[in-house]
Amino acid sequence: MLNIKKHPFKFIFLVIFILILIGFFTLRNLKEDKAVDENRTVFIKKIDNGFQLIRNGNPFYIQGASGNSHFKELSLIGGNTIRLYDTINLANFLNEAESCGLAVIVDIPIPKYNKKNNWYLVENNNHILKQKVKVLVKRYKSHPALLMWNLGNELFYPFVFKKNSFINTFNELIDIIHYEDPNHPVSTALAGVSRQAIPSIYIHSPKLDLLSFNMFGNIKGINYNLAQISSLFGVTPYFVSEMGSDGEWESQLTSWMAPIEQTSTKKAEQIKKRYKIIADNKDGGCLGSLVFFWGKKHELTYTWFSLFMDDFKSEIIKELENLWKKSNTNSTLIGLDYMLLDGKGAADNIIFAPNELKTAEIKFNTFKNYNIRIEWEIYPDVWCQAWYENTYNRPVNPQRMGSFIYFEKNKVTFYTPKEEGPYRIFAYIYDKNGYFATTNTPFYVLNTK
Repeated sequence: MLNIKKHPFKFIFLVIFILILIGFFTLRNLKEDKAVDENRTVFIKKIDNGFQLIRNGNPFYIQGASGNSHFKELSLIGGNTIRLYDTINLANFLNEAESCGLAVIVDIPIPKYNKKNNWYLVENNNHILKQKVKVLVKRYKSHPALLMWNLGNELFYPFVFKKNSFINTFNELIDIIHYEDPNHPVSTALAGVSRQAIPSIYIHSPKLDLLSFNMFGNIKGINYNLAQISSLFGVTPYFVSEMGSDGEWESQLTSWMAPIEQTSTKKAEQIKKRYKIIADNKDGGCLGSLVFFWGKKHELTYTWFSLFMDDFKSEIIKELENLWKKSNTNSTLIGLDYMLLDGKGAADNIIFAPNELKTAEIKFNTFKNYNIRIEWEIYPDVWCQAWYENTYNRPVNPQRMGSFIYFEKNKVTFYTPKEEGPYRIFAYIYDKNGYFATTNTPFYVLNTK
């Protein structure tokens, strides 16, 4: 028996926990009894072993990418969905997607919740936002390419017992979207399977039709985390809205805090394993997944997530085609293994003196000199400094540094930069079939004189 006088806080916690459990199971029952209008263009259907997404009367499993370009290429390799992160040029993107046979998940960007600087406390902000969302939904709700609306990306939905200004506005926006467009579901994208955000959403925003998760290295724990949540709420419909290789926030660091980026070949291996985690999931709630990033994106480096480079496609795309089409063609087109600087790898914390003559070498599983060309670049690694200093003032076009003086097959000789600081040497390997592979190595120039 718990002694209330000796343990008042434990007693209060126990009461709150019991109330939450009552709320959980009440919401669970309400969710299971919720009727669905099957005349809708897109809806989520409850089936014996979970849920199923229905589009135009047929089951639809989300298989695609998040990005904003190369729609035709996505369709050709077996993709059926593109996620757009904003509404800029939305009409053109929707039309292009329709012509390529792609469904579109449209993000509706709204400000992230911040407890210390709560944008939603200003009523005029909420009024303007609701009007904009209403106009947007009315304008595009009937487009045949539209699959669903995604209300916000990683909004930091708060874990609270009482609705606040953000939650109230968030719920009003859901109601507006449902009223203006009853034919398409509404989701929101969370940063992983959050054990705080998800219960709070279930309690305070039960009208949300489904959830989506942005997941990279943490996807390894998706089944375990969802099982814990479903034990209270029951199975809930969801899709993985971003899936990819390890992000820079998950990567090994050098001694000067530079994230070590994996080769594109290693990224392809990770994506293959993570796709299978999703595809093999038997929880009944998964409605599909989207790979990140379909296009060219600068995040810490130009190569970290970009799947396209000018007219060339990453070798990762061939791996995706194999997965989506269930084919067994050789996905390692280029055979990239890793890069060495003077015989050392990135994890060796490579430090050079200024203006030293050094050699970079790319190792291949099978070297195909007749079929590839290699380009080399050196840049100041200002991206990692800005990222970890939380300044976010990374230059869009940093100046190329270093002097390359000799090229031989898979090697290059170069002089290190004269100025002290962090740098990165990049290698881009292109083949005759239109694919590319990438690798880079961070190093530090230290002037000891």
